[in-house]
Amino acid sequence: MTGRPVPEHRVLVTADIEDYSSRNDAEQRVLQSALGDSLDTAADWAELDRQGWVRQVGGDGVFAVLPRDADVAALMDVFIRELDTALGVHNRRRADDHWTRIRLRLAVHVGPIHLDGAIGWPGQHAVLPARLRDSAPVRAALAALPDADLAVIVSTEVYRDYITQGPGEPRPSDFRSVRVQVKKQIYDAYLYVPRFEVHDLQMPDGDVPEKTGPPENGLVGTATGEPHPATSAPSQTPTVGRDYIGAQRMEVSGSGTLQSSGRDMNIGRERER
Repeated sequence: MTGRPVPEHRVLVTADIEDYSSRNDAEQRVLQSALGDSLDTAADWAELDRQGWVRQVGGDGVFAVLPRDADVAALMDVFIRELDTALGVHNRRRADDHWTRIRLRLAVHVGPIHLDGAIGWPGQHAVLPARLRDSAPVRAALAALPDADLAVIVSTEVYRDYITQGPGEPRPSDFRSVRVQVKKQIYDAYLYVPRFEVHDLQMPDGDVPEKTGPPENGLVGTATGEPHPATSAPSQTPTVGRDYIGAQRMEVSGSGTLQSSGRDMNIGRERER
């Protein structure tokens, strides 16, 4: 035996609060509490043993490795649904003087990971979820859907090995195929926004939407360094302003200005639960 480190195949989940740094100290405390409470509530409903999650915590988010026996189907179905519900409850309650709205970008990946790093989890599978979470497509989805509280992006592995295998929710057709480019690395991923249609959204320049389905080569991504061609239609990502008490103003190219309040009006078609 050489004592060579052996990676463990685990489920990785990372979430980040939108626009956290723009809030004052009191509001950031509210956001941290709302994030922790929402994750706890959703994990309890999905029976995912949140106490067993190995976590790296930052002020505006969390990165977690789930236990070996974590149920990915329950994570994608019950956990995502209940997380979206918990965020919505907080956003409608406004029970605190320092209340502020919370919106999340969340990424899910599965793969081998080393848990014995000196100050973290070394390896590409630990890097990938954060890159997906912070990518342009998931940010664009939240910008284009101001009434959404949660945007989810999953890796090819999650989509191919769990989402497409059914049964359960969300369905494969609820996801939109997107490309994520970070420096010279390009990843295929799948975007989902609970209760909202994502297929008609304008994506940033350089993103190439594809017909929903696993990539033919089954790879997480490529590292050719060559950017994918832009979509045939020019990108027109809407500009969104927020006052964090529910009112939204959305500039839509060629369509004037839409006003919405809270979660009563949606940009796009809303799905029934």
